Amino acid sequence: MKTCLSLLVVAMILCFYAPAFGGDGSTAALRHYYQAAIDHEIKSCLEKTSLQNSRSDQLQRKGHLEASKARFLMTNRDHLVDEMVESDIERKPYKIQRFLNEQFHCNCYAPRQARAFF
Repeated sequence: MKTCLSLLVVAMILCFYAPAFGGDGSTAALRHYYQAAIDHEIKSCLEKTSLQNSRSDQLQRKGHLEASKARFLMTNRDHLVDEMVESDIERKPYKIQRFLNEQFHCNCYAPRQARAFF
């Protein structure tokens, strides 16, 4: 009887605290974390756009690429956060950065490169 009662108490405690361990609250915190990571990446890209004024052709291209990436991240921020939540990207900066780079190169930069060859 005591075992059954103790199991019932533990089950009730878990039911009350389940949202704290993985419910909507953690999803909101995760979304906020991803949004902050995207904002940091946008800031980093915007700092590199000054390379467009360089005398080096390669640095100018890098500046244009970073400007395009910043524009892509700004316009698709909410969609990217949704995809990151769905894909369950870990809270590691390098994994988030890789995801954002893949999305940019697959959706924005690669089609432009394909048009350049034709």
